Amino acid sequence: MSSQAKSEFNKGDNSLSFVDLFFISFGGQAPFISLLTFGTVMIAEAGLAGPFAMLIATFVVLFNGLVVYFLSKRYKRGGGFYVYALYSLTPRLGLNTGWTYLIYALSYGGTLLAGGAYVLYTILSEVTGNSLIFPISQQWFLALVVCVTASSLVISGVKFSAKYAMIMSIVEIIAIAGLAVYFLYESGWRFYNPIPKSINPGVLDAVVLGLGIPTGYGSIAPLGEEAKSKEIGKAAIAVLLFGGLIATFFFYSLGSMDFTGNLVEYLLGNFGFIVAILLAFVALNDGTLGGMTYILANSRTLKAMAEDKIFPQILAKKRNDKPLYAEVTIAGTFTALVVLLSYFLGLYETFLILGSLAGMFNLFIHLSADFSLIRTASKRPRKHKSEIVIGLIAIVISLFVLFYSIPGFQAYIVYAFMGWIILGFLYAEVREMISEDYFEDENYQGKSNKT
Repeated sequence: MSSQAKSEFNKGDNSLSFVDLFFISFGGQAPFISLLTFGTVMIAEAGLAGPFAMLIATFVVLFNGLVVYFLSKRYKRGGGFYVYALYSLTPRLGLNTGWTYLIYALSYGGTLLAGGAYVLYTILSEVTGNSLIFPISQQWFLALVVCVTASSLVISGVKFSAKYAMIMSIVEIIAIAGLAVYFLYESGWRFYNPIPKSINPGVLDAVVLGLGIPTGYGSIAPLGEEAKSKEIGKAAIAVLLFGGLIATFFFYSLGSMDFTGNLVEYLLGNFGFIVAILLAFVALNDGTLGGMTYILANSRTLKAMAEDKIFPQILAKKRNDKPLYAEVTIAGTFTALVVLLSYFLGLYETFLILGSLAGMFNLFIHLSADFSLIRTASKRPRKHKSEIVIGLIAIVISLFVLFYSIPGFQAYIVYAFMGWIILGFLYAEVREMISEDYFEDENYQGKSNKT
């Protein structure tokens, strides 16, 4: 580890408060986009049991959230999952975890950016009767707009990003809660029991889909240098519970109407032009929020790895007290990936591909965090029994979801997942060989000079 990294291990300017972290993480959930996309499929799979499936998904996510809660209290250095594995496991596993987190955040944030642009495109197409003017008619252009907006917010500074996340998240909370109450009103205030008599495959599929809705804490875990470590853990738990519960309420209100269709089409068909424009604004905002939070998180992980000389050290340098070079690099990568995929494949396919990759990489980094917690807690097992138990439960859950969901992924998604992990191990090996050769040459030259 470099001297710069060591000096910053216990450093943190603590500029982000609990409230800031809560809304950054809530923005990382992209709740409105998640409800429109994942939610539509969940309702189709589970029907009236949708809210029950969402509640179970929230409970499952809670265990991995608790793992982050305990680990974040131990490490004040920025870098999140990379730092957890680096100090709890081995440097090589730390590198591979950081390597995997980079593509996870890129995939997950890219999914939210593409999803926001896709919903925006769908709404505008419906409102205008597919007579969109150029360049709005080009899907890649809308992807570019969302990516540039998110990147600009990140480069404007983390505090500015936090304030934006707070204001826009409150707007989204009001919109989601307002729609849920409206759905209940439309049902004639019909209340029902959402717990199914038996758990069928459709409910389990809905649970797996629901795991992606309250998962936003991955975007704040790497912000250790900009917030108190205890606040990160508290915000992670608070936001996943809040996000999961408001999503459960939303699905319950849909179930009260016996709704099982396409939610976007329903909203466009039952509300007027003004409401459609408001929904388009919320979609744009949601994609921007989700992308912004993961650009922030990814840039901090990249900075931490650059401090340890895993990547060029220029990426660790700060300007105006922020990792500008890492931010620009990550923002440019996000924009290039999402725009290019949207240009060649369209927004919907981009959303599906990146979403599938994000799901698989998400399980890998959480397994790494679970083992990190168990390894750390095992050093004083009597004092940390509860942490060991939570880590073990989280491992079982993550492995179950991984094995249960793999058959549902396209083969090329699985190949991409395995290929990226293998590349990470190869990169670690090459770095180690180069390092060993360098020291051997230095020792040889030293001996030659003495003789």
